[in-house]
Amino acid sequence: MIFSDFYLNRVILELRYDDGFLYWDNCGATLLEIRRHFPEWELIRTDVELAVLKEKRKKMEVSFNYKSIRFFQDEVDNLNQFKEATKEITSLILEKLQINKFSRVGNRFFFHLPLHNIKEGETIIQKSRFVELDPKKVSLFEGEPYKYAFTVYLKNKDRQFRIELTTVERLEPIEITTTSEKFNPKYGLRADIDIAITKEERALGFSIDSFVQSNYKFLEANLTKLTGN
Repeated sequence: MIFSDFYLNRVILELRYDDGFLYWDNCGATLLEIRRHFPEWELIRTDVELAVLKEKRKKMEVSFNYKSIRFFQDEVDNLNQFKEATKEITSLILEKLQINKFSRVGNRFFFHLPLHNIKEGETIIQKSRFVELDPKKVSLFEGEPYKYAFTVYLKNKDRQFRIELTTVERLEPIEITTTSEKFNPKYGLRADIDIAITKEERALGFSIDSFVQSNYKFLEANLTKLTGN
């Protein structure tokens, strides 16, 4: 197994702030500015709670309001598209809403590894050694494990991590729905990894594309190690 065996089903970037009160005054002007620079982004919703635009060809969406900006892209073949869009559109929103600082910056990745069957995925999760089952405790239920999954929260001095590994089957209701066989195989292993900076960050000078790129490179170097290889 190598990193390129995984497909990036969805990538998310969320920027939270506490001082976005100009949303109610400048939402319309912000949307006009975005549409002027990026006419391919279609307005989906705008009201007192939220504004939403989509770039349907690239399967991207951005939403913003008085407390956050949130981007996502589905079926990601080229992460550069996501990095460029988040950098350029975020700068317009921050300027119009006069956001000075972020209270949280989060970047979430949903990777899928196509498999031949569910058992193959459960073997990978077991080999990750994040899940250790005591046979005596399992026997209390007079059964045997039929699905493995785990979630763990970690942190270091710079960032916090939420890591979830689970098997998925197309017939099950899964969080990400796609029409592409490539990105939505019959059986798969899903690695859902959220990386966040939770300390206050100045909005001015924060490099969004560098943040996304560094997270991706970290996962490129470590995802196969995480899954037991």
